[in-house]
Amino acid sequence: MARFILVHGAWGNAAGWSRLERRLTAAGHRVEALDLPGHGQSPVPPQTVGQPEYVAAVEAVLLAGPPAILVGHSMGGIVIAQVASRQPKHTVSCVFVAALLPRDGDSLLSLIRQQDAPGIQGAVRPGPVAGTTVLDPDVAGATLMQDASPTLAASALAVMSPQSNKAQKDPAILGPGFAKVPRAYVFCTQDQVVTPALQRKMVADSPCEAVFTLDCGHVPQLTQPQALAEILKGLASV
Repeated sequence: MARFILVHGAWGNAAGWSRLERRLTAAGHRVEALDLPGHGQSPVPPQTVGQPEYVAAVEAVLLAGPPAILVGHSMGGIVIAQVASRQPKHTVSCVFVAALLPRDGDSLLSLIRQQDAPGIQGAVRPGPVAGTTVLDPDVAGATLMQDASPTLAASALAVMSPQSNKAQKDPAILGPGFAKVPRAYVFCTQDQVVTPALQRKMVADSPCEAVFTLDCGHVPQLTQPQALAEILKGLASV
């Protein structure tokens, strides 16, 4: 069975993967859903971290076990691309789920600014400390997870984390190792955060060996966990 390492996006944490994690574990796979530094249960102050800290944390988990499939959601795509670039022999493949798929030098902000849509910007508020932001739960749900039930959306938004500004500005550092790692992309047709047009542009710029499409918003691990689990299980069997 495969080993999966699940890397969340901006304002997220490991809890956001719980519905998907249960399904992959039930199928016999080893699943590790991570809190990036400064997120979730991490004791690291969120304002102190950026992409280098995210990458180092995921890389340490990757190297602590057998080779793994790295799954990145949203901003998590930037993180897994850099980890794979550094550790291609330990990365079975990268799966980008409604994710930012960077080229060398791209950042979250530089990629998001390429799309003709405001994305999640209208829900962003100053965070608890300087250098961070949070999402307004009364506003974010309609953009982030418009296809979730009100109860499901409220519970997901209630556990989201402050986000480091620095991590959104830091450029991705990708070396030649990234080209050696197989890639898959999961398109989400109703995504208002990373728009379908931007998803297609990123894949055109960095082609993936496998592509899949789910008719959902930005968070399929929440709204379509079974469909996403089937995609991941299929990739694990290749």
